[in-house]
Amino acid sequence: MKNNVSKLLACMSVLMLVACLGCGGGRAQVRGKVVFSDGTPLTYGTVNFTSADTICKGQIEKDGTFKMRTFKPGDGVPPGTYKVYITDTLQFEEAGTVEQKLGDEVVETQVLGQASNTIPPEYSNPDQSPIPQVTVKGSIKDLVLTIEN
Repeated sequence: MKNNVSKLLACMSVLMLVACLGCGGGRAQVRGKVVFSDGTPLTYGTVNFTSADTICKGQIEKDGTFKMRTFKPGDGVPPGTYKVYITDTLQFEEAGTVEQKLGDEVVETQVLGQASNTIPPEYSNPDQSPIPQVTVKGSIKDLVLTIEN
């Protein structure tokens, strides 16, 4: 009888473990938008959440929205408190031609647009980012991250 109870408890433990693994490890869906202080969206880049043992990322779309992930799209963010920082990519102005004078001759040169970052550099450093830490306990559907410019 005692042996059957032990087997039953062991079986229930395995079933509970499998059920928990099937839940995605308790990860929450985190979605939001990155905007400048005037309300215009940041149109490219990555939102990063980092803690001592986890890094999560969310690609910023053209309308400023993002969805966080840990390993693959849609898998969410584990519960915890995270430093938040944003890495933006370089943007290029339109390419064109520039006329340069070489001696008596005028030469047209093709140029790529000038590269520029659109956010202050401290936003790209997890230890300097002025964005407040985010605590994830459950799903967050409307997280707004504001960049002061």
